[in-house]
Amino acid sequence: MLAALPALGAPPEVPPVAVYTHFDRPPSQRVADSVRQEVDAIMAPLGFPLEWISLDALRGDAVSTSLAVVSFRGACDAENRLTSGQTTPLGVTHVSDGVVLPFTDIECDRIRIFLKKQLIQTSFPERETVFGRAVGRVLAHELFHIFAGTMHHGSNGVAQPMFTERELLAERFQFAASEFRELRACMKQARQQNRRLRPAASPVTGQFIFRENGCAKCHGGTGQGTKSAPALRAAGAPADVKALAARIAEGALRMCTRAKSVHIAGTPMDDDEIADVASFLGGSY
Repeated sequence: MLAALPALGAPPEVPPVAVYTHFDRPPSQRVADSVRQEVDAIMAPLGFPLEWISLDALRGDAVSTSLAVVSFRGACDAENRLTSGQTTPLGVTHVSDGVVLPFTDIECDRIRIFLKKQLIQTSFPERETVFGRAVGRVLAHELFHIFAGTMHHGSNGVAQPMFTERELLAERFQFAASEFRELRACMKQARQQNRRLRPAASPVTGQFIFRENGCAKCHGGTGQGTKSAPALRAAGAPADVKALAARIAEGALRMCTRAKSVHIAGTPMDDDEIADVASFLGGSY
């Protein structure tokens, strides 16, 4: 059941989630940038910004209540090495007595071996970018375990238990909708328990929800309307976000019923998700 409409004012800035990093061997700047950019892109729809902090340069007062400590094992580079061995996982998050700990190891050598055939066919500058992106996807998977506090996996997307070479090398890879919602709910709850601020309505999050919840299949990619469903906003012009949120909330259950009748697995949105979608649709496209 939908709750009351959320306030759509401009809340204070949300404190970032700290990701503390340590490399056995410092990577090239291109690889390091590619890792961070990919993780940031995957996590951005959650509405919780990441702050990357090197453990080697950590100050005594720079501790966060929302954090992950990441150790990159081996050599995080895209050099062509004739290394064998296929038994170790790509990444491991530590667990103690059934509790997921905020510590994870990313096995850079293992990732490079797994992708060896594809990497050697790529020019070196591009190879570093592609390799860093793959490492970032493995890290995003482990961050799911840490921030959701769960040992279970999803059936597809970034949270699935095993990756193919194609998935690690694809132009785009993200969380499936169900794991995205689980992760975001856990992160919001953790912030509330620690009396931290909730994220502002986010058009990036809204775009993800609008697409993954099946809304775009009927209403079009930007809510412009199709033959199957009316427009949610005027094409080419910004919309009144508050009025749009009210309209979505009023028709949410009816739209979900209609979606199921045409075999689209849409689910009712909560307060924050409605605000996010309205924020996305309120833009000018």
